[in-house]
Amino acid sequence: MSIKANIPQPVPSADLLWKQYELQVGLYEGYLELVLKFNVFYYAATGALISYYFSKPDIPWMKYSLGFPILMSFCFAGLFFYGASRTHVVRQELFDIRDKLGFDTAPEYKVLAVLLWISAGMMLTVGLCLLAMMFCVSLPVSQAT
Repeated sequence: MSIKANIPQPVPSADLLWKQYELQVGLYEGYLELVLKFNVFYYAATGALISYYFSKPDIPWMKYSLGFPILMSFCFAGLFFYGASRTHVVRQELFDIRDKLGFDTAPEYKVLAVLLWISAGMMLTVGLCLLAMMFCVSLPVSQAT
């Protein structure tokens, strides 16, 4: 139930709509760039920590070095799942502005949503695999001969 008053909304000027459109398109570009940067950072950091983990099999507490990438996996996955679930709101606003301006096309926010869903799913999978490695897999200790 909405508590908004039944007051007619003023029609925004074309200039204001154009500024909103530019802002939305700029945000879209920034979000895409940010998702890609998050992924690059995540896989670089996770790969480095996993390679360090495998390079030191004789240290028994080394499995706890997987804690940071596990935490990153679940936090980033949660952030990306949330972001993907909210893109429909911004997409609709962008399309409303597009229609008011008389444009035929606008950037498709579903591309961002799909990228977020895929990234979140992969990070969740990696996090679960790392969790299994941390608690269920023991590395063989190298024997010096």
